[in-house]
Amino acid sequence: SLSPKAPVPCLTLAVREELWAIWKSDLRVPTVASRHAWAVSRNVNPLRVDQWFSARKSQAKKLGRPISNDSYELSLE
Repeated sequence: SLSPKAPVPCLTLAVREELWAIWKSDLRVPTVASRHAWAVSRNVNPLRVDQWFSARKSQAKKLGRPISNDSYELSLE
């Protein structure tokens, strides 16, 4: 039988606030590689960061404000 996966830690409030600031400054989804590097630099699970951006994109689409398919390199600053 497969062993259950370890739970993915949630994004902290500080990380979520930083993600919202990033999103408001640029309504595009960063490249996968740069999202993952950003997540690692903040000691958070990259999959959680992927899910966060995915949720923003689908929410914008539902609101009739689809975002650009262009991506960009997310700064590690």
